[in-house]
Amino acid sequence: MNKIIDAWIEIQKGKGVTVEVERQYGSWDEYWGKLQTQLAAGTPPDIGIADYGRVVSYARDGVILNIEEQVNLSGFSMDKMMPAALAQYRWKEGDFDSGNPEGDLYGLPADAQPQVMVYNKKMFDEAGVAYPTDDWTWDDMLEAAKKLTKADQSQYGFFLSPGLMWRGIWVNSAGGSFHTPDYKKSTINSAETKEAFQWLWDAIWVHKVSPLPPAPNSQAPNPFLSRQVAMTIDGVWWLTDFANGLEPGEWDTCMFPKHPKTGKRTTTVEADGFWIFKNAKEKDLAFDLLTFFCSEDGQKRFDAEGYLIPGNHADVANAWYAKTPPDNKKILENINQDSVKVDITYYQAATVMSVVDPIWMAAFYDGGDLGVALEASEAAMNAELDKAWASFTG
Repeated sequence: MNKIIDAWIEIQKGKGVTVEVERQYGSWDEYWGKLQTQLAAGTPPDIGIADYGRVVSYARDGVILNIEEQVNLSGFSMDKMMPAALAQYRWKEGDFDSGNPEGDLYGLPADAQPQVMVYNKKMFDEAGVAYPTDDWTWDDMLEAAKKLTKADQSQYGFFLSPGLMWRGIWVNSAGGSFHTPDYKKSTINSAETKEAFQWLWDAIWVHKVSPLPPAPNSQAPNPFLSRQVAMTIDGVWWLTDFANGLEPGEWDTCMFPKHPKTGKRTTTVEADGFWIFKNAKEKDLAFDLLTFFCSEDGQKRFDAEGYLIPGNHADVANAWYAKTPPDNKKILENINQDSVKVDITYYQAATVMSVVDPIWMAAFYDGGDLGVALEASEAAMNAELDKAWASFTG
């Protein structure tokens, strides 16, 4: 990050502008904790790293700056930005969620991070199982997982963290959702959504082709990296670890499996980025730095530093995904064909999740009745959505 900021300072110097930038860093939790303290005191920084899940809450509460007019006047091009990523920074006043194409911009995405599917070719070969194909369904994945599982050796067919269910990759494919389109009622216990949850629960507790999820806040190693599982779905940021920790020809990527009835497969794009705080003292300079970070030049610099996963500019993204391993370049195809805006961006979504998540996750940890857990989850989510709406309209 420092090198990118220094490069921007040199560009400003070439324009005859001398700029000093105070830099504040910390872990993810430290950053948000300190920011909350600064916001309460009315002393936020001018520019900060943005979280797609907080855009609506911060925009609605007047914390971050509407930059729509500045973007239009500056001529900053967004033509190459991934639509699903950019949508997370658009908010129309009165909307409970981001993504309205008529909304204004409250920041810009700097990356585009999807969930990706990977498989261990060596484990497939040893089990005599054919590699995943573009036409694979959930049923095909399950049958392959059964053949790849060696429980006596603590080897399993695949792992999909139940915590990733909020991303919607499984639920969307089944035609389900977490709430009604107006965000007023939970649909977590609907037939389609329940099917997606039940499929994963069954994989763990009935078919036993997936290991138990790690305990909350545990430091368990990634099961694919430790060769405990032959397949996994996880964040694209893990590719670097897989490339460094596994043999070059040992693993590869593939398309997500399709739902056997809907024929759909989805992945979500999560886009962190940058925004300007409404109380910024140097709004113009902050905007210049923000657009530099999110420009094609800035993305190339971030890529060179290995700081983030570029996805907002096609040429930069193509170059990043062209790195090997893996060899099979199905990730961009999956993103371009099947990506949707991540769902957990509505007002106070994080609060809703913090209450509901532990209820249904308990059934995955202890094998409890998932149906009962989802009923309780739906009731809890309805209560939290009522609270969120009361705050939103109050």
